[in-house]
Amino acid sequence: MPGCSSSPPLTSSGPHISTYYGRVSAPPLRVRIAPSPTGYVHLGTARTALFNLLFARQRGGSLVLRLDDTDLERNRPEYEAAVYEGLHWLNLSWDEGPDLGGARGPYRQSERLDTYKQAAAQLLEAKSAYRCYCTREELQAERKVAERQKVPYRYSRRCLQDPPADYRSRDFTVRLQVPDIGFTSFSDLIRGEVQFENALLGDPVIVKSNGYPTYNFASPVDDALMEVTHILRGDEHLSNTPIQLLVADALGRPRPQAFAHLPVITGKDRKKLSKRLHPETRLSYFQQRGYLPEAMLNYLALLGWNPGTEQEVFSLAELTGVFDLSRVQHAAAMFDWEKLDWLNGHYIRSLSDAELAQRLRAYLPNLSETVVRQAAPALKDRLARLGQAEELLGYLTQPPARTELTADQERMVAKAASALSELNDWTPASIELALEAVRQAHEWSRGRFFSPIRWCVAGKVSPPLHHTLALLGKEEALRRLRGVPA
Repeated sequence: MPGCSSSPPLTSSGPHISTYYGRVSAPPLRVRIAPSPTGYVHLGTARTALFNLLFARQRGGSLVLRLDDTDLERNRPEYEAAVYEGLHWLNLSWDEGPDLGGARGPYRQSERLDTYKQAAAQLLEAKSAYRCYCTREELQAERKVAERQKVPYRYSRRCLQDPPADYRSRDFTVRLQVPDIGFTSFSDLIRGEVQFENALLGDPVIVKSNGYPTYNFASPVDDALMEVTHILRGDEHLSNTPIQLLVADALGRPRPQAFAHLPVITGKDRKKLSKRLHPETRLSYFQQRGYLPEAMLNYLALLGWNPGTEQEVFSLAELTGVFDLSRVQHAAAMFDWEKLDWLNGHYIRSLSDAELAQRLRAYLPNLSETVVRQAAPALKDRLARLGQAEELLGYLTQPPARTELTADQERMVAKAASALSELNDWTPASIELALEAVRQAHEWSRGRFFSPIRWCVAGKVSPPLHHTLALLGKEEALRRLRGVPA
């Protein structure tokens, strides 16, 4: 197998894999997140990272970032960069990883290939694994037989019992030999005791024909050498667990102390959200639309976890104090856009005007810093996302089409323009007072009076009217009210 590794060897001439768990005292708590750089960071990855971080920090443990990057066809450098950028955007940190280093590296699986080769050799020598020379066509024929018989497919073990005569000229995979009887069980901190019948598992491929390990082989090998004690991950990995435990058993290493399989995240249609099928669930999508990282982090914590109180707004520090895996639900967690918008709006309103203006700059590149700073107070109560600011302030650079007004509305707009033209102090407060004086003098309702003014200067969507006019500037505001072409 190509590649090199600084990890301790797993051959009979070196330390056995179980050596690294052979301490007298219990090992310190260590958890890991292991994203694959085959796409941009997804909500599920971010939530898994958050739950692992909270679990580790509560118990004085360590969080390891490992990249499961053995998919040669789909790995991309930009996807690895997106892992760091996305998690850092959420203010999540880790203690060891490809970017930080650490005593148990390398932290990219592509740099640990010799380690997997040695582990596979150990299993082959112990007769816990065997080479499979079957072609794709032969395996497909077996599956079709199982389909006709309406039974679950399990590899026939023909290569274990009677390898083909021409095996030396064939490519091969390596399969784990799974016990024919009994059950593989484990303790899940969310689901309780879970067990799988070994007879239904089959003999999974652990090394592919190109020499690269499969996920269910590389993962338990790395978890052992990186001394991972607890594994918190998505529910989709529940069915992988028995295979990984059997790999651990065959290598002679203790199993992780516990697992926790987090509930799947679905949309309102109750279908699982997928980074391949739902690009809107990428972290970058939320950044682009103007969700605040602190709001996003808060919402992710509530996806499947219930604090047991009425409180819904939590800082990272507060979450570290109250998070409890026993309050993570079994059922799927539904992603609620309205709840996220509400929460994000809450965080926006908690910002100072100066901080809001600073964050808005990236979403309003065509407006000056001064205008953005002046607009921030007017926008604060109207934003669920920072990205909405562009639409609300679009009137500043794009005048609305002239609206056909009734004679009565034309009179109202003319009265407003006349009063505003007398102002020397062009501020939201002065504008509001002047317009209110006109309205009260004629006993017009607010909606009746303010609507045609807004139509003339901004269209239908804008900040509060007095702020809208102030931001536009006196000359431009009066020009639009009077219907003078630009």
